[in-house]
Parts: sequence; C-alpha cells; structure tokens
Amino acid sequence: MNNNKKPLRITISCCNHLFGEGLKKLLREECNLRADSIITVSTNPREITKEKNDLLITDFNTLAGIIFDDISEKHKVRILLLGTGCLPKIENECLISFISRGLAGILSPETDLPLLKKAIECILSGELWFENKQLLEIIPGIKGKSCSKGPSLTNREIEVVKLICNGSSNKEIKKTLNISEQAVKSHLSRIYKKTGVSDRLQLALYAINSSVFVMDQRCRRDLRSK
Repeated sequence: MNNNKKPLRITISCCNHLFGEGLKKLLREECNLRADSIITVSTNPREITKEKNDLLITDFNTLAGIIFDDISEKHKVRILLLGTGCLPKIENECLISFISRGLAGILSPETDLPLLKKAIECILSGELWFENKQLLEIIPGIKGKSCSKGPSLTNREIEVVKLICNGSSNKEIKKTLNISEQAVKSHLSRIYKKTGVSDRLQLALYAINSSVFVMDQRCRRDLRSK
C-alpha cells in the first residue's frame, strides 16, 4: 500500500443537515471506505468549492446552487445526486450541463444499501451510475459513421462506447463482448486517445455532443428492452 496516497475526501451536502449526518454514519459503518477517508457534511453550496473533494453526494436543490466556476478544473469533483420522490424532472439540456460539470450518477429513491455501496464504488473508480433510460434519452446515438468532425472508431470500439454509455463496468463489458479485461482496457485507451477524453464521464459527454454517433430506432428499442 502507498502510504503517501492522499486521503479520500467525500462531502455530503444536502438541505437537511440531520439527513447528511445520518448518511455520513452509514458511509463510515457500512461502505468499507478507506480508514483515512475524510467525510464532511455541509448545507452551504458555497462551502463545497473550498475543498478538493473526490466525491460530492448532494440533492438537487444544493446541486442547483453550486457555483461551478469556483471549482478548480484541475480537480473536478465527481457528483452523485440523491434522487427523491419530489425530484424535479431534469430536462435533457440541464442533465447534459450537469454531466459536463461532474455529475457521474443519480441514485433512484428506491436505492438500498447494497446499491449505494456499488454506486459509490463505481463512481470512485471512474465509472458512471445512471439508469439506462436517463442516458438513452439524451445520447443521440452509438452506431458509427464516417464524419470529418470526429474520429474514426472501429466497430468494436463503437460497441465499447455503447456499453460505457449504458453504464457497464469493465467486467461487464468483458462478459458482454467475450474478451479479456485487458482487451477492454486497451480498447478504452485507444478510444480515449482518438476522442481526446480521459475518463468515462468525458466519453459519455462526448457521445452526447458528437455527430459521430447515430442511433437507429431498432438499436434504441433493443437497448430499452434491457
């Protein structure tokens, strides 16, 4: 173990301080975080920008009040949004904006402890945590075509991008495509290089904004049936 590794910083910021303290206790006792993890609770959106957090767990009202320009581009925090029954509908344009600013996942109101643990693990490892339909509604497509405005991806790379946008982990991609996990990492490395991104979050955003991906109706139906 590298003793020089910086401690993991997590901030829980929501309108209800008592709820935040309860979630902090749950993370400490149930989520198997590193012993040196620093977990803070705040109800002030402006305080969030003062620390270089690795993960921000927040509700919609707090998220909407964050001044993202105050967050250093060199240390973009990954954001997990707490879904509630009263969560307002997030329009596509708004969701795209939040993703571009670090939103890496949304917890549904029905999320239980095992799913919470998995969501945090996925996001901290650089993966995304969205329901398929949330991204399917805003990602214009995943079937490649030639386009001078974007890179030329192989059919296999397009499959990998599709699965990334579908929220799949490396192990799930390995199983779906029947390839080794090292092959998955190699594909991702080439995709990142071609598209000029550095992680899954940026790749999903790239897919949202790029005209390189075109989804036909049959493909969309196939994904929605999963």
